Amino acid sequence: MCNIAGYTGNRRAAPILIEMLKREQYFDGGVCTGIATIHEGKLYHAKVVGNVDELLKQTDAINFPGTVGIAHSRPGGTLASQAHPFVDADEKLALVLNGTLRGAGVPEFFEHSRDIMQAFLDRGIPIRSAIDRNGNHLTLSNGLSYHDTEPYALMAGDNYKKGMPLDKALGEAIDELPADIVTLAIHVNEPGTIAVGRITRPMSIGVGDGETFLATTAIAFPENVKLRAVTYAPPATVCKATPGAFEITPHALKNVAVEDITPDKYHKAYTRLESLLIGMKDNPLSLYHFYSYTAWRDIWSRPFVECKYVKEGDLLKPTADLTYRILYSFYKEGRLRGVLKEKDGMNLIHMWLENE
Repeated sequence: MCNIAGYTGNRRAAPILIEMLKREQYFDGGVCTGIATIHEGKLYHAKVVGNVDELLKQTDAINFPGTVGIAHSRPGGTLASQAHPFVDADEKLALVLNGTLRGAGVPEFFEHSRDIMQAFLDRGIPIRSAIDRNGNHLTLSNGLSYHDTEPYALMAGDNYKKGMPLDKALGEAIDELPADIVTLAIHVNEPGTIAVGRITRPMSIGVGDGETFLATTAIAFPENVKLRAVTYAPPATVCKATPGAFEITPHALKNVAVEDITPDKYHKAYTRLESLLIGMKDNPLSLYHFYSYTAWRDIWSRPFVECKYVKEGDLLKPTADLTYRILYSFYKEGRLRGVLKEKDGMNLIHMWLENE
């Protein structure tokens, strides 16, 4: 799973985003990394194959100007063009996304995605993530495929040019291709705003005096900043972050239904994860060892699927969100410990809990 950071406030965003991404990138991610900020009507963006350190070595990202921005680290990819953020046709909008097409991987989904991208190609709009082959994505008339996320960036940018505000432009884009995702977007014409479109994937919100922090896990939030509130973006909503504020917009995402994380579900998962991690110092586990998508099926009350594209009436399951919330609880309790280890050629934080 990818890791995301966002900031809007009264300080320069780039150093804050870099530090937040460093704090969370190895929970998952660290293979491709990117950042985007806005300053005086211009979008600054960069992305590389590699971790945050590589981003700093290869680009001038740490010096990007602007007090609003987004950043991203993903666990795969061998081309910088496949890294986030993705931009719209005019390079005025930048977008990062965390998610999976698991369960949405049906022919109708990929056919609709291909039709969207073919329409952009027919209009002469460049497909910057063009690649010979990308999983189940169908090829376009030029014989190439594309990254999963670029359709959302191009659609959101197109919607904005039609006169929609950023939050609605993002929401309409997600409505076209709903899946197990969360996404952040910024636009040069709304320099203090980060639009948040969330279906199921985790997104933590930290609100302070005149600044707002966004991250996959609240563990990423700076420890030297006093936050008035730490909460989570609601599922199946479009929200808007501005300096010192966070609001849910009226836009209700279409064609999705998400099962709630109720106290009983949280308690069951908390107990299981606690039992799994206690005493694991000699053999710590990473997120890849938790198997929550399969081992926690009985926690949910409806058939375990990922997207309404699969079966009418079924519910999405916020399993990754539940996992990250519990890890943050362990962190706040002062029990979560971790060490950076390698698994299958990728660096990951392997975790354990100290006994009380």
